[in-house]
Amino acid sequence: MGIITVSRLHGSGGTYFARQLAKRLGYSFVDRMSMNQECRESGRHISVFGVGGGDTPGLFEKMEELMVNPDYHKVSLVASILDRALENNIVFTGMGTGIVLGGMENAMNVRVVRRQAERVSEIARVKDIGYDDAFDLVERMDEGKREFIMRYYGTDVGDPSIYHAVINSSYVSLDDAINIAAGYSDRHLTPSHGTDAEMALKMRLLEKRCELVLFHIGMAHCYGKLAFNAEEAGLTITGNVRNEAEKDRLLETLRHNPETGRIYDEIESGIAERT
Repeated sequence: MGIITVSRLHGSGGTYFARQLAKRLGYSFVDRMSMNQECRESGRHISVFGVGGGDTPGLFEKMEELMVNPDYHKVSLVASILDRALENNIVFTGMGTGIVLGGMENAMNVRVVRRQAERVSEIARVKDIGYDDAFDLVERMDEGKREFIMRYYGTDVGDPSIYHAVINSSYVSLDDAINIAAGYSDRHLTPSHGTDAEMALKMRLLEKRCELVLFHIGMAHCYGKLAFNAEEAGLTITGNVRNEAEKDRLLETLRHNPETGRIYDEIESGIAERT
């Protein structure tokens, strides 16, 4: 399996780079729009886990209500990224995918940048707007991306240590950059790492889906107070809940799913109320 993530400055040509790289490698191209569209068309959502199937009355209406909760939105987004990554051979753009998938075997993170003056000129040309309007647009887009990544991941999107490579399209043509990235992919994103990478993704996805369960069963207040650690041997849950009833509700819900396997219960109850 191979996963490539592309972060890009607005007007840098990063989306073109990602699309062409995916085409060159025979990979799927995934951005926020295509991922949301797939969810809508399939009627499937990664957060549906332990609380009934997609035909459960009111389930998707409830999910729409939950999406205004920033914690739920963050966990749902991360879970959706992990889910799509399991399809293998994908080029992602945006959404903080390089941070979500950072450290994974068989993954490569790339950032595409460009001198600001060139980005502004390109946006003005493509959108047929004045230079000043294009400048303001580029500034807003850059700030919006910085704020999104900091708010959801607590990370500076411009930190070069996140990426395997930072490509400056002011100096390196995008076609040359595609050749470089494709060559690296051919040498380093090897099938021999696929099994370990797939298992790691599955375990992380299971952890996020368990976190999403908290919101669906009325235990959003326990988000951040409970930790889910998934391994091949089973799922370990640590932390605290308000009472035994909450603990039983959570465990019963999770046990309905064979994916959780054996559950190691290290949950304490009543601590939150006493403190």
